[in-house]
Amino acid sequence: MSEVLFATPLKNTSVSGPREFNNGISIRALSPISWDFANAKRWVSEEDQEALALTELWLCVAVESDHVEGNADDDHFRRIYQAAMALQVICPTGAKQIFLKFVRTSEGWDNTGTNIGKNLCSTLVGRVARLEDQGLDRFDVIYEGVKTAFAKSIIRVVNPIQLLEHGMQVGNKNLGALMFVMGLDVLLMAGGAKRFNLRLGGFLGLDSWVFPRDSILGCQPETKVSDVLRHLYAFRSIVAHGQEIPARPYRQRHDLLSTDGDRINSGPYDYAELMEEAGLFVLTATLRKIFTESLMEDVADVGRWKDRLRSYERSCSRTGELNSPTIRR
Repeated sequence: MSEVLFATPLKNTSVSGPREFNNGISIRALSPISWDFANAKRWVSEEDQEALALTELWLCVAVESDHVEGNADDDHFRRIYQAAMALQVICPTGAKQIFLKFVRTSEGWDNTGTNIGKNLCSTLVGRVARLEDQGLDRFDVIYEGVKTAFAKSIIRVVNPIQLLEHGMQVGNKNLGALMFVMGLDVLLMAGGAKRFNLRLGGFLGLDSWVFPRDSILGCQPETKVSDVLRHLYAFRSIVAHGQEIPARPYRQRHDLLSTDGDRINSGPYDYAELMEEAGLFVLTATLRKIFTESLMEDVADVGRWKDRLRSYERSCSRTGELNSPTIRR
Protein backbone atom coordinates (compact mmCIF):
# COMPACT_ATOMS: atom_id res chain seq x y z
CA MET A 1 0.00 0.00 0.00
CA SER A 2 1.48 3.35 -1.06
CA GLU A 3 1.56 6.32 1.29
CA VAL A 4 -0.60 9.15 -0.07
CA LEU A 5 -0.47 12.77 1.06
CA PHE A 6 -2.51 15.85 0.24
CA ALA A 7 -0.33 18.85 0.95
CA THR A 8 0.02 22.62 0.66
CA PRO A 9 3.28 24.59 0.92
CA LEU A 10 4.12 26.67 3.99
CA LYS A 11 6.22 29.81 4.03
CA ASN A 12 9.78 28.89 4.95
CA THR A 13 9.71 31.45 7.77
CA SER A 14 6.41 30.32 9.31
CA VAL A 15 7.52 27.24 11.28
CA SER A 16 10.91 25.91 12.32
CA GLY A 17 10.35 22.17 12.07
CA PRO A 18 7.95 19.23 11.65
CA ARG A 19 4.87 18.85 13.86
CA GLU A 20 2.25 16.15 14.34
CA PHE A 21 -1.44 16.93 14.84
CA ASN A 22 -4.57 14.79 15.08
CA ASN A 23 -6.64 13.46 12.15
CA GLY A 24 -3.58 12.41 10.15
CA ILE A 25 -2.48 16.03 9.74
CA SER A 26 1.14 17.08 10.09
CA ILE A 27 3.76 19.60 9.10
CA ARG A 28 6.60 17.75 7.45
CA ALA A 29 9.37 17.89 4.88
CA LEU A 30 8.79 16.10 1.58
CA SER A 31 12.00 15.07 -0.10
CA PRO A 32 12.79 14.23 -2.75
CA ILE A 33 9.87 15.35 -4.94
CA SER A 34 9.95 14.32 -8.60
CA TRP A 35 9.16 17.71 -10.16
CA ASP A 36 10.17 16.82 -13.75
CA PHE A 37 6.93 14.96 -14.42
CA ALA A 38 4.78 16.57 -11.73
CA ASN A 39 1.07 17.02 -12.44
CA ALA A 40 1.37 20.58 -11.08
CA LYS A 41 3.56 21.64 -14.01
CA ARG A 42 0.43 21.71 -16.18
CA TRP A 43 -1.39 24.12 -13.86
CA VAL A 44 0.99 26.44 -12.01
CA SER A 45 3.28 29.19 -13.27
CA GLU A 46 7.03 28.78 -13.58
CA GLU A 47 7.44 31.21 -10.67
CA ASP A 48 5.22 29.07 -8.46
CA GLN A 49 7.01 25.92 -9.61
CA GLU A 50 10.30 27.43 -8.44
CA ALA A 51 8.72 28.39 -5.11
CA LEU A 52 7.32 24.89 -4.63
CA ALA A 53 10.72 23.36 -5.32
CA LEU A 54 12.24 25.56 -2.58
CA THR A 55 9.52 24.79 -0.01
CA GLU A 56 11.02 23.29 3.13
CA LEU A 57 7.88 22.27 5.04
CA TRP A 58 4.38 21.32 3.97
CA LEU A 59 1.04 21.07 5.73
CA CYS A 60 -0.06 17.50 4.98
CA VAL A 61 -3.08 15.23 5.30
CA ALA A 62 -2.03 11.56 5.26
CA VAL A 63 -4.38 9.05 3.63
CA GLU A 64 -4.25 5.31 4.20
CA SER A 65 -5.46 3.92 0.90
CA ASP A 66 -4.04 2.01 -2.02
CA HIS A 67 -6.37 3.72 -4.52
CA VAL A 68 -7.19 7.37 -3.79
CA GLU A 69 -8.88 9.01 -6.72
CA GLY A 70 -12.12 10.53 -8.05
CA ASN A 71 -14.62 11.60 -5.39
CA ALA A 72 -12.23 10.50 -2.63
CA ASP A 73 -9.68 12.95 -3.97
CA ASP A 74 -12.24 15.74 -3.69
CA ASP A 75 -12.86 14.85 -0.04
CA HIS A 76 -9.16 14.90 0.81
CA PHE A 77 -8.51 18.13 -1.08
CA ARG A 78 -11.35 19.57 1.00
CA ARG A 79 -9.63 18.38 4.19
CA ILE A 80 -6.30 20.00 3.33
CA TYR A 81 -8.10 23.24 2.35
CA GLN A 82 -9.86 23.33 5.73
CA ALA A 83 -6.59 22.59 7.52
CA ALA A 84 -4.93 25.46 5.62
CA MET A 85 -7.76 27.83 6.59
CA ALA A 86 -7.34 26.76 10.23
CA LEU A 87 -3.74 28.02 10.01
CA GLN A 88 -4.97 31.40 8.75
CA VAL A 89 -7.44 31.60 11.64
CA ILE A 90 -4.51 31.02 14.01
CA CYS A 91 -2.48 33.75 12.30
CA PRO A 92 -3.40 35.27 8.91
CA THR A 93 0.05 35.37 7.34
CA GLY A 94 -1.10 34.68 3.76
CA ALA A 95 -0.40 31.55 1.70
CA LYS A 96 -0.21 30.00 -1.73
CA GLN A 97 -3.50 28.23 -2.33
CA ILE A 98 -1.83 25.33 -4.11
CA PHE A 99 -2.96 21.89 -2.98
CA LEU A 100 -1.09 18.86 -4.28
CA LYS A 101 -1.58 15.11 -4.10
CA PHE A 102 1.62 13.10 -3.56
CA VAL A 103 2.19 9.35 -3.76
CA ARG A 104 5.35 7.84 -2.28
CA THR A 105 7.41 5.84 -4.74
CA SER A 106 10.81 4.18 -4.55
CA GLU A 107 12.33 7.37 -6.03
CA GLY A 108 10.55 9.79 -3.70
CA TRP A 109 7.27 11.70 -3.89
CA ASP A 110 5.31 11.73 -7.13
CA ASN A 111 2.82 14.58 -7.61
CA THR A 112 -0.26 13.03 -9.26
CA GLY A 113 -2.98 15.60 -8.59
CA THR A 114 -3.38 19.37 -8.26
CA ASN A 115 -6.06 21.73 -6.97
CA ILE A 116 -5.39 25.46 -7.41
CA GLY A 117 -7.02 28.39 -5.63
CA LYS A 118 -6.21 32.09 -5.60
CA ASN A 119 -3.31 33.01 -3.31
CA LEU A 120 -3.99 34.65 0.06
CA CYS A 121 -2.30 38.05 0.34
CA SER A 122 -0.40 39.03 3.43
CA THR A 123 -0.46 42.34 5.30
CA LEU A 124 2.13 44.40 7.16
CA VAL A 125 1.51 42.65 10.48
CA GLY A 126 1.03 39.29 8.76
CA ARG A 127 4.51 39.55 7.27
CA VAL A 128 6.22 40.09 10.64
CA ALA A 129 4.22 37.51 12.62
CA ARG A 130 5.39 33.89 12.48
CA LEU A 131 2.69 31.23 12.60
CA GLU A 132 4.72 29.21 15.10
CA ASP A 133 4.68 32.09 17.62
CA GLN A 134 0.93 32.66 17.51
CA GLY A 135 -0.61 29.54 19.04
CA LEU A 136 0.09 26.67 16.65
CA ASP A 137 -0.51 24.35 19.61
CA ARG A 138 -4.23 25.19 19.24
CA PHE A 139 -4.35 23.81 15.70
CA ASP A 140 -6.34 20.66 16.52
CA VAL A 141 -9.22 22.45 18.22
CA ILE A 142 -9.35 25.20 15.58
CA TYR A 143 -9.23 22.69 12.71
CA GLU A 144 -12.02 20.73 14.39
CA GLY A 145 -14.09 23.92 14.54
CA VAL A 146 -13.52 24.71 10.86
CA LYS A 147 -14.29 21.12 9.84
CA THR A 148 -17.45 21.00 11.96
CA ALA A 149 -18.72 24.30 10.57
CA PHE A 150 -18.50 22.98 6.99
CA ALA A 151 -19.69 19.45 7.81
CA LYS A 152 -22.77 20.68 9.66
CA SER A 153 -23.34 23.69 7.38
CA ILE A 154 -23.21 26.18 10.25
CA ILE A 155 -23.55 29.10 7.86
CA ARG A 156 -22.98 31.71 10.56
CA VAL A 157 -19.41 30.35 10.80
CA VAL A 158 -18.88 29.09 7.23
CA ASN A 159 -19.61 32.47 5.65
CA PRO A 160 -17.11 34.38 7.85
CA ILE A 161 -14.41 31.79 7.03
CA GLN A 162 -15.11 32.24 3.33
CA LEU A 163 -15.18 36.02 3.70
CA LEU A 164 -11.81 35.73 5.47
CA GLU A 165 -10.49 33.81 2.47
CA HIS A 166 -11.97 36.16 -0.14
CA GLY A 167 -10.83 39.26 1.73
CA MET A 168 -7.26 37.95 1.72
CA GLN A 169 -7.51 37.07 -1.97
CA VAL A 170 -8.93 40.33 -3.30
CA GLY A 171 -5.71 42.35 -3.02
CA ASN A 172 -7.54 45.61 -2.34
CA LYS A 173 -7.44 47.22 1.11
CA ASN A 174 -10.92 48.76 0.86
CA LEU A 175 -12.66 45.60 -0.36
CA GLY A 176 -10.62 43.47 2.02
CA ALA A 177 -11.75 45.58 4.98
CA LEU A 178 -15.35 45.36 3.73
CA MET A 179 -15.25 41.56 3.60
CA PHE A 180 -13.59 41.15 6.99
CA VAL A 181 -16.13 43.40 8.72
CA MET A 182 -18.96 41.66 6.83
CA GLY A 183 -17.68 38.40 8.33
CA LEU A 184 -17.80 39.96 11.80
CA ASP A 185 -21.29 41.30 11.14
CA VAL A 186 -22.47 37.79 10.21
CA LEU A 187 -21.10 36.41 13.47
CA LEU A 188 -22.42 39.25 15.63
CA MET A 189 -25.88 39.53 14.02
CA ALA A 190 -25.58 43.25 14.66
CA GLY A 191 -27.47 45.04 11.89
CA GLY A 192 -26.12 48.41 12.90
CA ALA A 193 -23.05 50.26 14.16
CA LYS A 194 -23.99 50.67 17.81
CA ARG A 195 -24.89 47.03 18.37
CA PHE A 196 -21.85 45.90 16.34
CA ASN A 197 -19.49 47.98 18.49
CA LEU A 198 -20.98 46.86 21.79
CA ARG A 199 -21.18 43.18 20.90
CA LEU A 200 -17.66 43.00 19.51
CA GLY A 201 -16.26 45.08 22.36
CA GLY A 202 -17.95 42.84 24.90
CA PHE A 203 -16.92 39.64 23.15
CA LEU A 204 -13.20 40.38 22.72
CA GLY A 205 -12.75 43.00 25.44
CA LEU A 206 -12.15 46.66 24.69
CA ASP A 207 -8.62 46.54 26.12
CA SER A 208 -7.48 43.48 24.15
CA TRP A 209 -4.73 43.91 21.56
CA VAL A 210 -5.79 43.87 17.91
CA PHE A 211 -2.45 42.57 16.62
CA PRO A 212 -0.02 39.95 17.93
CA ARG A 213 3.53 40.71 19.02
CA ASP A 214 5.77 40.62 15.96
CA SER A 215 8.31 37.83 15.53
CA ILE A 216 11.23 39.92 14.29
CA LEU A 217 11.82 42.62 16.92
CA GLY A 218 9.30 41.43 19.50
CA CYS A 219 7.29 44.68 19.26
CA GLN A 220 3.69 44.81 20.43
CA PRO A 221 1.56 47.08 18.18
CA GLU A 222 -0.24 49.47 20.52
CA THR A 223 -3.65 49.27 18.79
CA LYS A 224 -6.48 48.00 21.00
CA VAL A 225 -9.98 46.89 20.06
CA SER A 226 -11.45 50.08 21.51
CA ASP A 227 -9.22 52.15 19.20
CA VAL A 228 -10.66 50.80 15.95
CA LEU A 229 -14.27 49.82 16.68
CA ARG A 230 -15.89 53.13 15.80
CA HIS A 231 -14.21 53.36 12.40
CA LEU A 232 -14.34 49.68 11.35
CA TYR A 233 -18.09 49.55 10.88
CA ALA A 234 -18.23 53.09 9.49
CA PHE A 235 -15.58 52.23 6.88
CA ARG A 236 -17.45 49.05 5.94
CA SER A 237 -20.64 51.07 5.35
CA ILE A 238 -18.86 53.67 3.21
CA VAL A 239 -17.36 51.00 0.94
CA ALA A 240 -20.52 48.85 0.84
CA HIS A 241 -22.74 51.77 -0.17
CA GLY A 242 -20.39 53.01 -2.89
CA GLN A 243 -19.63 56.32 -1.23
CA GLU A 244 -16.44 58.28 -1.76
CA ILE A 245 -13.93 57.37 0.91
CA PRO A 246 -13.27 60.53 2.96
CA ALA A 247 -9.75 61.89 3.04
CA ARG A 248 -10.03 62.20 6.83
CA PRO A 249 -9.13 59.85 8.34
CA TYR A 250 -9.03 56.98 5.85
CA ARG A 251 -6.67 58.38 3.21
CA GLN A 252 -4.40 60.07 5.72
CA ARG A 253 -1.03 58.64 6.63
CA HIS A 254 -1.13 56.62 9.83
CA ASP A 255 1.93 55.19 11.53
CA LEU A 256 1.52 51.87 13.29
CA LEU A 257 3.38 52.27 16.57
CA SER A 258 4.54 49.77 19.17
CA THR A 259 3.85 50.13 22.87
CA ASP A 260 7.40 51.49 23.15
CA GLY A 261 6.62 54.23 20.63
CA ASP A 262 8.61 52.69 17.77
CA ARG A 263 7.21 52.85 14.25
CA ILE A 264 6.45 49.40 12.86
CA ASN A 265 5.69 50.38 9.26
CA SER A 266 8.90 51.21 7.42
CA GLY A 267 7.11 52.71 4.40
CA PRO A 268 3.90 54.62 3.63
CA TYR A 269 0.87 53.38 5.55
CA ASP A 270 -2.57 54.96 5.72
CA TYR A 271 -5.62 54.61 7.92
CA ALA A 272 -7.51 52.52 5.34
CA GLU A 273 -4.70 49.95 5.56
CA LEU A 274 -5.19 49.92 9.31
CA MET A 275 -8.89 49.23 8.73
CA GLU A 276 -8.01 46.27 6.50
CA GLU A 277 -5.47 44.81 8.94
CA ALA A 278 -7.60 45.45 12.01
CA GLY A 279 -10.63 43.87 10.36
CA LEU A 280 -8.55 40.84 9.41
CA PHE A 281 -7.02 40.26 12.83
CA VAL A 282 -10.22 41.03 14.74
CA LEU A 283 -12.15 38.55 12.57
CA THR A 284 -9.60 35.78 13.13
CA ALA A 285 -9.50 36.54 16.88
CA THR A 286 -13.30 36.22 17.00
CA LEU A 287 -13.25 32.90 15.15
CA ARG A 288 -10.44 31.60 17.40
CA LYS A 289 -12.42 32.43 20.51
CA ILE A 290 -15.52 30.68 19.19
CA PHE A 291 -13.50 27.55 18.41
CA THR A 292 -11.29 27.44 21.51
CA GLU A 293 -14.02 28.31 24.02
CA SER A 294 -16.46 25.68 22.68
CA LEU A 295 -19.07 28.19 21.50
CA MET A 296 -19.98 26.41 18.26
CA GLU A 297 -23.21 24.93 19.61
CA ASP A 298 -24.30 28.34 20.84
CA VAL A 299 -23.51 29.95 17.49
CA ALA A 300 -25.48 27.24 15.67
CA ASP A 301 -28.55 27.91 17.85
CA VAL A 302 -29.89 31.37 16.93
CA GLY A 303 -31.76 31.88 20.21
CA ARG A 304 -28.85 30.89 22.44
CA TRP A 305 -26.36 32.91 20.41
CA LYS A 306 -28.54 36.04 20.50
CA ASP A 307 -28.78 35.70 24.28
CA ARG A 308 -25.00 35.53 24.51
CA LEU A 309 -24.57 38.49 22.19
CA ARG A 310 -26.95 40.57 24.32
CA SER A 311 -24.89 39.69 27.38
CA TYR A 312 -21.75 40.96 25.56
CA GLU A 313 -23.62 44.17 24.75
CA ARG A 314 -24.51 44.72 28.39
CA SER A 315 -20.97 43.91 29.50
CA CYS A 316 -19.47 46.41 27.08
CA SER A 317 -22.01 49.09 28.05
CA ARG A 318 -20.93 48.78 31.69
CA THR A 319 -17.20 48.86 30.80
CA GLY A 320 -17.14 52.42 29.49
CA GLU A 321 -16.89 54.54 26.38
CA LEU A 322 -15.05 53.51 23.24
CA ASN A 323 -11.86 55.42 22.52
CA SER A 324 -11.82 58.16 19.94
CA PRO A 325 -9.40 56.89 17.28
CA THR A 326 -6.01 58.58 17.16
CA ILE A 327 -4.35 59.18 13.79
CA ARG A 328 -0.60 58.63 14.08
CA ARG A 329 1.13 60.80 11.49
